[in-house]
Amino acid sequence: MDNQYRNSFHIEPVKGLMNDPNGLAQFKGKYYFFYQWNRFATNHTYKAWGLFTSEDLVHWQDQGAALLPDQADDKDGVYSGSAVAANDKLYLFYTGNSRIQGKRQSHQKMAWSTDGQTFIKQDMAVCTPTGLTENHRDPKVWQHAGKWWMVTGAQTETDGGAVALFESTDLKRWRYQGILYAGSDLDQMCECPDVFSLSPEADILTVCPQKRTAASGTDTAISSFAGYLVGKIDYQQKKFIVKQELAKLDLGFDFYAPQTFVDDHGRRIMTAWMSRMTAAEEQACPTIAAGYVHCLTMPRELKWQHQQLYQQPLVDYQQLREARQTYIAKSGHLENDSPAYEVIVKFKAIPETFSLALNGGANRINFDKGQLAISRINWASGKQEIKKIPLTSLDKLQIFNDHSTMEIFINDGQSVFSMRTFNDGCKHDGNYQGLPSAGKLTFYHY
Repeated sequence: MDNQYRNSFHIEPVKGLMNDPNGLAQFKGKYYFFYQWNRFATNHTYKAWGLFTSEDLVHWQDQGAALLPDQADDKDGVYSGSAVAANDKLYLFYTGNSRIQGKRQSHQKMAWSTDGQTFIKQDMAVCTPTGLTENHRDPKVWQHAGKWWMVTGAQTETDGGAVALFESTDLKRWRYQGILYAGSDLDQMCECPDVFSLSPEADILTVCPQKRTAASGTDTAISSFAGYLVGKIDYQQKKFIVKQELAKLDLGFDFYAPQTFVDDHGRRIMTAWMSRMTAAEEQACPTIAAGYVHCLTMPRELKWQHQQLYQQPLVDYQQLREARQTYIAKSGHLENDSPAYEVIVKFKAIPETFSLALNGGANRINFDKGQLAISRINWASGKQEIKKIPLTSLDKLQIFNDHSTMEIFINDGQSVFSMRTFNDGCKHDGNYQGLPSAGKLTFYHY
């Protein structure tokens, strides 16, 4: 194959560098996923918004560039943001980044479209409020009780991470309402916030804390991660009241900058940038030889179940299933010649030990003594990497493997593990051992 790493059901660019998903929305029956895009190179020197559209959240069409850094207050980058459909328009909110004599300036800006094809920037710019540094970005907009609300990732002048809150009645004029949430758990800066309700008892605030001093203006290598807080949005006090402390959204190697939206079916759907690569890993990424780097995770449905957050694969992906193999023996060999597939393991009883090797043994999943270990071969170092997850019970594993990605949903989405994995394109078979009596392993070829 010319490119054995090109994914078949994950969004990735034809060329250039992809990072944060932006502006997730459903508009006039079509799904819109915008994203940060350097269309000229596989580095972070240029930021525009690219766009993919879909009719079914599974098959995507690349629409090219949607927003370019072509104005004075966004000349150094069209940074991340969100979208809302209202008044028969699709509104895009983003951060315009500009530098004057080397000093960053951030403005929260807006563009709109009536046809979903041409996006016209409006004469609106929300300046950084007093008390915050110019590390102020990533507007997320939603509606509640007849008003529009916007949160932004922020940094206080004392180098503390924060989530800022704004209010509007018309999506054009925004009034600063103060800090929605700040705490030591947000480190020195907060990126990519999102706020939404999953049930009357559970509001969620997703955040990406990072260590980033105002003096240096740069973050330390892989200091950021994607997490969430459970609590309640107090619209009167304009505060997020925390009930559960910060937890990671994804326990894998590669997951950052998540964003959510609600579709016409009422589903709260989330996707994220499928990367937390170091600089060395990014530069050594095998897809760079084909002129592109990075992808997004599969869209996931978020639910509040059993007093906790669950992330589940969309049922829409079942349309990809073709040939099926079923295994019920305690151990077995998985015959497979496809780089895109799905594996479902239902245990019926908690196994004492269980092991599953995939992609010719390059990826391994082992459960033993209340711990789940997941491994890959690092493409930059050539060494095996392992992450271990405490797990008191194991009822189900659902694994989606694309050509160079793997996403593992544990116990129907109680936990999720995402990673990039660049393996020998000729090896797709596997084996398993330790399936309990009455358990079943189902293998779907895509």
